[in-house]
Amino acid sequence: MGVEAMLENIPYLVPHGLEVRDRRGETEIRMPFRRGLTNYIGTVHAGALFTLAETAAGVAAHRIVPGGRAYILLRGATVRYTRRAEGEVAASARVVAERAEAARADFDREGRASAEVDVTMTDADGETVFEGAFDYALRPRKT
Repeated sequence: MGVEAMLENIPYLVPHGLEVRDRRGETEIRMPFRRGLTNYIGTVHAGALFTLAETAAGVAAHRIVPGGRAYILLRGATVRYTRRAEGEVAASARVVAERAEAARADFDREGRASAEVDVTMTDADGETVFEGAFDYALRPRKT
C-alpha cells in the first residue's frame, strides 16, 4: 500500500488535506492553508501543526521495517513551536541512517524496536515554524 492510500485510511487525517512528497531518505508532507485549520488569531492551529508533524514522522518510522510488518505506535514527542504559521506548511521527517539500521536489526532479531524521528516544519517562505522529535515503538503485526 502506498503512503497516500495509507493516509486516506486514517479518517482523522482526511480533513487536513495532506499532500505527500517523497524525497530520497526523507519524507515531506504538505498541508495547504485552510481557514478550518486556524486558531482564533487566524494562524495555523498548534494541533493541526502537531498532526502534520506526527504524520510525517509516522510515515518515516513506518519505512524502517519494510513490507508493513510493524505497527508504529507513538510513545512520546518533544516539540517546539518556533513562530506562527500563516499559510501552507511542510513537514520534513527523517530517521538518522544509523538509527534506522539499528531499529531494523532489533526488529528482525527481537520482533520489536524503538525509533526516533526528527521533524522540521517550514512555512511557504522557508522559515522554520516547528521542530520536534517523535519516539515510536515498532511492534509486530499479527498475520
